[in-house]
Amino acid sequence: MSDWHSSNSGEWTIGSRLITGYGGGVGTYAASYAIDLASGPLLNGSVSAGIQFTDRRAAGAGLVCRADRSWTFVAFYAVSENADGNTAVARFGVFREGLLIPVAQLAEPVRLGKGYHHFSLEFFSGRMRGEIRTTQHTYELTANCPHVPFPGHAGLVKFYGSGLLAKSWTVERTQTPFAAPAPQRAGGQEYEFSVFLCHASEDTESVQLIAKALAAKGIRYWLDSEQINFGDRVSEKIEEGLRASRYILPCVSPALTERGWTRAEFGSVLNAELSGDTSRGVIPLMLTGAETDDIPLLFRDKRRVSSTNKVEFEEFVSFLLSH
Repeated sequence: MSDWHSSNSGEWTIGSRLITGYGGGVGTYAASYAIDLASGPLLNGSVSAGIQFTDRRAAGAGLVCRADRSWTFVAFYAVSENADGNTAVARFGVFREGLLIPVAQLAEPVRLGKGYHHFSLEFFSGRMRGEIRTTQHTYELTANCPHVPFPGHAGLVKFYGSGLLAKSWTVERTQTPFAAPAPQRAGGQEYEFSVFLCHASEDTESVQLIAKALAAKGIRYWLDSEQINFGDRVSEKIEEGLRASRYILPCVSPALTERGWTRAEFGSVLNAELSGDTSRGVIPLMLTGAETDDIPLLFRDKRRVSSTNKVEFEEFVSFLLSH
């Protein structure tokens, strides 16, 4: 057990190829967990394992990340929902010093067969994605989960005094966000980018910081400095970016409306939106120091988002991830 820590060492056996969890557990949910110390604490990364419930009738098991030794961690797990254990529900939850805070639940029931099921959990910044892969189907649950933002260990968790077997244990540290589901066009066709960042050259530095913040949340964006290379036809590349983006974000500042290129970028989509085409939209993004008078008149009545208001910006990110 030298490379692992468990909430109760008598409930876990850690082998080189197989990890076994036994009965027992503490608290309302009769829970127990074990964390891998060898991989070190992670802020962003992924963890996966093949997990088998040894008793499916009143069972729950899954993965944890950002865990410490004092019952604080994020969990992605499945728990049985009927007497025979053939179906389960998949959930995200946060334990804070032993107190469970529900975060999200998959609406679709998870149909469990016998044997091992592949569980995986990806986490980057406040974004989580869990997956359970059975022989018949793949179940996926995504959620914003900012409750435990500090680094911690990855591991396994079990509930209701149930047992589990886990094999093929892997942990990976990452510095890049995992791929978010692509936004959908009308009719189900996917957009390549969630947002097109439209800005004046004077605001380049500020917009690059915003792009970095969006990338950290798994948001796909189009930005001219990254998409237009030497020798490219600028107008063609901009048109390609506009067509491939779900939302156009005019980055509002005193310099924005003084630039002909920027007006052309958001103007075409805005005109289509005003004509009844709602497949794409324009959302004003207020930069530091921007005033209401800096917003072009045609979309001054639109709900805007501030790049400096952290609560509002997080709400905006959640909106993008769900559309």
